Amino acid sequence: MKDSQRIKIGFFGTPDFSLHFLEYLFNNDFEISFVVTQPPAKSGRGKLLKKSSVHFWAEKNNIKVFYPENTNNEKFIECICSQMVDFLVVVAYGRLIPMKILDSPKHMAVNIHASLLPRWRGAAPIQRALMNGDAKTGVTIMKIIQELDAGPIILMRSFDIKKDDTSGTLYNKIIEDGKTLLTEALNKIINNDYKLQTQDVAKATYASKIKKIESKINWSEDAKKIFFKIKAFNPHPGSWTLLDSKKRIKILKTEYLKETEYLNKLNLKIGQSTDKLEVKCGVGYLKIISLQKEGGKPISAKEFINGVKLKDIWFS
Repeated sequence: MKDSQRIKIGFFGTPDFSLHFLEYLFNNDFEISFVVTQPPAKSGRGKLLKKSSVHFWAEKNNIKVFYPENTNNEKFIECICSQMVDFLVVVAYGRLIPMKILDSPKHMAVNIHASLLPRWRGAAPIQRALMNGDAKTGVTIMKIIQELDAGPIILMRSFDIKKDDTSGTLYNKIIEDGKTLLTEALNKIINNDYKLQTQDVAKATYASKIKKIESKINWSEDAKKIFFKIKAFNPHPGSWTLLDSKKRIKILKTEYLKETEYLNKLNLKIGQSTDKLEVKCGVGYLKIISLQKEGGKPISAKEFINGVKLKDIWFS
């Protein structure tokens, strides 16, 4: 096995998710030759320019950092191609990378994707897997080609999605599994101990970016669909509803209930709740376990019921 200290990496990434992998490579003695990240973006009420997590880290560790406005700029392409690295590692960079750059490392350009490809190609694989009620998910290391998330698979690891899993818990599992899988893949490629597995295009699904409107709960939908959506949007962006048509409430955790004789006798309307926070949906009921008032802390359903002064509890 080649000494990993001599394996030179060019890293492309932008958010906190990327940073976990960058730090892991750095701490395991891979040589980070340079970092490419998105340019500083306006953030907060003051709309001040803010550097990405990866950008801050690279500067702190005295590593060359590039943040091009246009990845197709010829000078940028020539500069990256001249770096002479073993691999390019791309994790949630957020922009298309020209093939000339992807073809430049000694071995290949690899990507970490948070799904079992070809299922859930695209921007929001964790959330879409939960929204769909998938039984399994995982992490894939693949060779990058020009088509989005369509490259041949190098390594893959799967795990079950549990009842209490949210996008937050899956995010952490994928990071932990993905870090070790990435280094395993890099060493296998160095030692020519790998096979590329072509993705089955017929099984491909697309995980489109989450839109703000999706986080608003529609109580006329099937309770099970709402249940999965709440899991998918916890912690971000958070599923929300209105109490008494006025107060915005985040719903953090629920339990899916099938219609029972007791609940049906109550003749509730859609969005109306029992005094135990069992909410009538288009099909079935959702029992709210925990929630959060706007500007407040997460509370249990019992704490909420004790504090609300409404004869009837309606969500819309």
